[in-house]
Amino acid sequence: MKTSIFELVETADDLPFDVSLHRVNYVPSHWHNSVEIIFVLSGNLEVTVGTERHTITEGDVFVINSSHVHEVIGLDMNIIATFLIPMVFLKENIKGIEDIQFECNSSAVRPEQKSGLDRIRQMLAEMVELKQKKGEAYELDMGIRMLAVFSMLIKQFKSSENGGAINEKYMERMLRIINYIDEHYNEPITLQSIAKKEFLSVPYLSKFFSENIGLNFQAYLTSIRLKNAVEELLRHEDLPIADLALSHGFPNAKSFYTAFKNKYRMTPHEYRKQYRPDRETEAKKQDISSNYLQFNQSSALGIIRQYLRRTESLEVETIQAIETKTYEVNASAPGRKMKHTWKNLITIGKAQEGLHADVQQQLIYVQQNCPFRYLRFHGIFDDGMMVYDEDEEGRPRYNFRLVDQLFDFMLSIGLKPFVELGFMPSALASDPGKTVFYRASFTSPPKSLDKWCGLIDNFLRHCMNRYGAAEVESWRFEFWNEPELNVFWPGSVQEYHELYLATYRIVKRLSAGLKIGAPGRIITVTSPETATNFFAFCRKHDCLPDFIPLHFYPHEEIEKRIQQEEAELEQDEDLYRRLLEKFGGISPNPDFLRERLAIELQLLADQGLSGREVYMTEWNSTAYHRELTNDTLYKAAYIAKNILDNLDSIDGFGYWVLSDNIEETFPSPRLFHGGLGLIAQYGIPKPAMHAYRLLGKLGETLIARGDGYIVAARGDTFQIMTYNYCHYDDLYALGDTSFIDETHRYNGFKEEKILKIDIALSGLPQGAYRMVTLTITRKHGSSYDKWVEMGAPESLTAEDIAYLKQSSSPLREVQVLNVENGTVVGSTLKPHEVQLIELTPMV
Repeated sequence: MKTSIFELVETADDLPFDVSLHRVNYVPSHWHNSVEIIFVLSGNLEVTVGTERHTITEGDVFVINSSHVHEVIGLDMNIIATFLIPMVFLKENIKGIEDIQFECNSSAVRPEQKSGLDRIRQMLAEMVELKQKKGEAYELDMGIRMLAVFSMLIKQFKSSENGGAINEKYMERMLRIINYIDEHYNEPITLQSIAKKEFLSVPYLSKFFSENIGLNFQAYLTSIRLKNAVEELLRHEDLPIADLALSHGFPNAKSFYTAFKNKYRMTPHEYRKQYRPDRETEAKKQDISSNYLQFNQSSALGIIRQYLRRTESLEVETIQAIETKTYEVNASAPGRKMKHTWKNLITIGKAQEGLHADVQQQLIYVQQNCPFRYLRFHGIFDDGMMVYDEDEEGRPRYNFRLVDQLFDFMLSIGLKPFVELGFMPSALASDPGKTVFYRASFTSPPKSLDKWCGLIDNFLRHCMNRYGAAEVESWRFEFWNEPELNVFWPGSVQEYHELYLATYRIVKRLSAGLKIGAPGRIITVTSPETATNFFAFCRKHDCLPDFIPLHFYPHEEIEKRIQQEEAELEQDEDLYRRLLEKFGGISPNPDFLRERLAIELQLLADQGLSGREVYMTEWNSTAYHRELTNDTLYKAAYIAKNILDNLDSIDGFGYWVLSDNIEETFPSPRLFHGGLGLIAQYGIPKPAMHAYRLLGKLGETLIARGDGYIVAARGDTFQIMTYNYCHYDDLYALGDTSFIDETHRYNGFKEEKILKIDIALSGLPQGAYRMVTLTITRKHGSSYDKWVEMGAPESLTAEDIAYLKQSSSPLREVQVLNVENGTVVGSTLKPHEVQLIELTPMV
């Protein structure tokens, strides 16, 4: 039976798709309701889909979408594996497949698609081998691999174009027409005769034919005549060319020669000599009437086995989806002023830590690379600061020597104090047994309200006398820490209100310009009563705070866990340490910070406090000090996303914390232990720190901002920052950490993909630009990944530390970009990567 333009794909009873080996001479334009994959094992072919012509060669994979007209020509001796996958099978297994098309031509893949293509080749080769062996569970193994191929095609080769398929509305008519041509091709049929047969006008039929086949009527008729003539050319060695031409509908030998040379780039005699099977081989006896020629398959299987041996040595990589986003940005737009309020605040753990040489070196590093305005910390009155004591008679004694050392250092590097007024000196605590943190901070209310007021009065007077009233009035004073949690405030709500009121009055008595804020509550604690009751009390007593401090940790039920475990604190002194260190889950919502902050700002608006400054004085992706993803590249994208998501929405974002050297828990002996800091022990910056470095390079004018990117400007210099954020998967969000360990920490994320962001910049002044690209990747900018690459040593020498510092900087690339009529700036980011591109005009 001759093959018409519509090919009915017949599959074997044991498989829902066809896998075959062939040699190709010529397959004229046709279509089928299947996806076709061509895997070239040897030789060269020309594939035309619609009007687009492609040359493919050994090792290439080419995908033809369902119902797309295509033609295949063998340019020399070739061997191919073809995979015909009916849409019925695909619809049963892949939701929405009917709306998906692919663009997969391995001769034109992008670098980021290479690993996916290698995996597809391996799966195709394995299917060819499996079909020959047909071992146990053969059908299942074949189905698994075919679906794996489509998984990779969907992830990396999905096309944004959906045109080119035969319109189903006209398929019945088209089938009638092409079947008629196939049966009468060797007769003098014309477009007019077919138009009359179909009751159509000749112009309409001509247009209809071209739009659905991709060829005009005469070109298609010639291709069918040529296909049948070539089959007979190979079958009958001695048949004269003129007779062959006339028997297949060509008006004369010359027209056959012309059509043949246009298609094969050689004469019929040359083709017959090159491609006719040897008469003395079995190939001569084989049926070659089909489009794809049959042949001795042992040579093809030999190639397949060689290919599989080559791929055995390949490292198995995770094949990720590729998503492309394109944004159009007018660089000449006026934009709006950005305050970069996130630069207003950075944090360390306790005041005493700010006196440690290593923390001071880290603060100097931060101010050199991404300067902040304020430094916030706990424990200004902790015993370690030696601020308060009492003599034998119970009279207070004050000493501000260490406070002065801390504040002198901070001011010398451009940091103003953001002082938390708390916790309680042990000598002043009503219950010295109430403590928190490894280095104890005392949390109970004062045993004497007057002595507390005396401490606040003396502290502030000392600061104003030493640094000047105007300077201290530019500082911020946050009252207490998370009073909604019993572990931080074991007193009553009334006691908290009274202590705040007394403190407020002392502060304002000294100077109305001094700024006090409260309550510093966690906004993910679901009950808002702490805030609403507090503000009601303040209105009643005329003591509304000057600013509102907020804390954020993405644990939706954090208060429940704390409350449950607080009940056991009396019996287990080590419980709070475990509370801080043992990961207990995280919000599955990637936009949790933005959404919670919006709710909190609405609450403040409802309270009539919209005009007050709002500072996020603590925020992080987790509250746990041993959460292993804290050290990874993930934190770079997390910081970039949340800073840019909430850009200038409040007056400060105090990331908790700067340094892993924090005394809330006993220090870990391991360098990368999942600490909360931007900087690890020994001053080694983590990817999170580098994210701040890149953010710090953004200009003051916002040109555009969207999902995964921002375009900013400073004068005539432009900055484009992009990031690829991937959130925790559902298992990890529930607290299951069984699939990660010290050296494998990237298994807890979902929707990981390669993100390609193209920013089409119009309105950019013409000329040459110096383009500097900084990219934070696992290989460049991740000290954790570099440590793993070193062998994850438990202890480090000075040389090891120096190596980690030097070798884990972001990748820096510099080139010249010539701009004429705008330009496209592209970023290709693997999961969690962050990139900054800066364009500076050259003179």
